[in-house]
Amino acid sequence: MANKTAILICVLVVVIGCSSMQGSEAISACAKPCMPVCMKEEGASIPICEIACENYCKQISGNRNSDWNRYRNL
Repeated sequence: MANKTAILICVLVVVIGCSSMQGSEAISACAKPCMPVCMKEEGASIPICEIACENYCKQISGNRNSDWNRYRNL
């Protein structure tokens, strides 16, 4: 019984650890040149810059699927 409990605890630790890790996905080619510029800003972090740079890329590409583009000509 103790062996099963130890295995269960190990599995729970791994599941909780993996779910709490917010590993970054690979950023797009557009966002890569943005990262060094973003990281120079005070208080910048890699996850924040990844989001900011990807958002920048959406803006400069036109982001044709955004709600703003759908309703801007109303």
